[in-house]
Amino acid sequence: MATRKISDLTLLGVDQVSSSDTLLLLDNSDPTDQNKRSAVGSIFTAVPSGTYTSPGVRFEGKTSTGVFSETQGQVGLAMGNARLNLQKVGTTLNIQAKDDADQNLDFTISAQGTGVIRLGSTLAINDLNFIIPNSIDDTKVAKFSSANLTPGQTNIYSFPSNEGLTNTTDELTTLKATQTLENKTIVSPTLTGTLSIQSVGISGNTTIGDEASDSLTVNAASVFAASATFSNSMIINQGMTVTGDMIMNSHIDMVDDKSIKMGTDDDLQISYNNTADASYITNTGASGLKISSDEVGLYKTNHTDRYVFANATNTIIYHNNAARITTSATGINIGGAIDAVTSITGSGDIAIATNKFTLDSATGNAVFGGNITGGGNITATSGTDFQFGSPTDPTKLGIGRTASTYNLEVEGSIYSTGSTIIAGNATAGKFILQKAIPGIGLHFTDNVGTDQMVLSAGGQLGIGKTPSYKLDVSGNTWVDGDITINTTNPTTKTGGKISAREIVLTDPTTGATTTLDPLAGSGVSRGRVYFLSN
Repeated sequence: MATRKISDLTLLGVDQVSSSDTLLLLDNSDPTDQNKRSAVGSIFTAVPSGTYTSPGVRFEGKTSTGVFSETQGQVGLAMGNARLNLQKVGTTLNIQAKDDADQNLDFTISAQGTGVIRLGSTLAINDLNFIIPNSIDDTKVAKFSSANLTPGQTNIYSFPSNEGLTNTTDELTTLKATQTLENKTIVSPTLTGTLSIQSVGISGNTTIGDEASDSLTVNAASVFAASATFSNSMIINQGMTVTGDMIMNSHIDMVDDKSIKMGTDDDLQISYNNTADASYITNTGASGLKISSDEVGLYKTNHTDRYVFANATNTIIYHNNAARITTSATGINIGGAIDAVTSITGSGDIAIATNKFTLDSATGNAVFGGNITGGGNITATSGTDFQFGSPTDPTKLGIGRTASTYNLEVEGSIYSTGSTIIAGNATAGKFILQKAIPGIGLHFTDNVGTDQMVLSAGGQLGIGKTPSYKLDVSGNTWVDGDITINTTNPTTKTGGKISAREIVLTDPTTGATTTLDPLAGSGVSRGRVYFLSN
């Protein structure tokens, strides 16, 4: 048989291969012997593709370690349950390290010893994948982001010189971490959020905050050598001392329950109490509170309606914006009624509404042309007389009621500590004690209200008892004079009787008595008894 190359052999079908066919074996133990070597291409037209679990080309004794190619343009190195893939995608050659689960597999590239990994071209790393872990604690990770960079612009980040520094370490500045910065010159900075500065020297123009909602908090004493402009809220957590004048172009706005204090000892305070919803001006100085002005006014919140107004001409007290008391060069003018007056003391004339009420300083007379209404007492010194009205023009006085008929009308009881009541009308020739209601009696009582004499509604007089007769007396009766008993009816000659159990006759000269007793058989009379027929 002629010698043929393995590459010249054609593919035999299954039916063309006999069980007795053998494959030529080559001994490659001696690589210098060209007669014992054969090129791979001389034996195989193509190596089986395989997979990473079953590589097409395997190493001796290694069933899952070798070379494989799962897709066109991809070559992989299989290493047990992991593989390293090399694959061309477009203009990019990707190198991927994967395990059987396709997750959480580290890929480490390191040089030997002090060797250096050098890149002959630009190293472009996705910023989300640019991570630097701590060499000891891999939970400490630094991750870089380029999201805020300007598109189309290359940014260069340089480390400053460490010349002159005693330390051999430095740190990068982060956005949110607490850091200490030294020897920094910041040009046109924009600071947002809370800025805490221990000691700072700033030259040139400085702007803090750029919105109306921004604020500046200064906890320590501050010195502004020149004028200072605060375009927004200024918060001072400690006391502020101003040695010069303070000019305010807007309001001073105080919170509830805080005071504006003036004086070294806080003698004058202006405050608002939220609980009481009231404002207070408090002065504790020995000389009191003094308000000095050519014009002084107290107004309602509308700044129009007045309570009090004063100037060099007069002082006016208002009620519901109507003048009630006005001072003048000669006294005061009252623009309304005087109600509930306890006392008025003065030496001049008081004139109220002509022909209504007049106090005459010369005579002391008071003339009332209308009603007198008051909630206090009317008191006069000893020897001072009160007169209401005159004999020709009597004035009616009502106590507890309106006097309409009589000069004095009282609603309720009358109490008097005096011993005499004098009354009578010489013209009429009468002193009348008249009941207001016909159906009641007239009672004369002692100091505790016990009846001593009663004139009943029917005109019966009882002394010491309730009367049953025109004259009804309980107890002894003494008459110093004559007793004359007339007939009830002179025409019919009826009545005129004396009814008694006995009659005792006393001799006025000797005092001897004689008793006329209807039960006695006889009696001696030294006096005389007259029975008149008319």
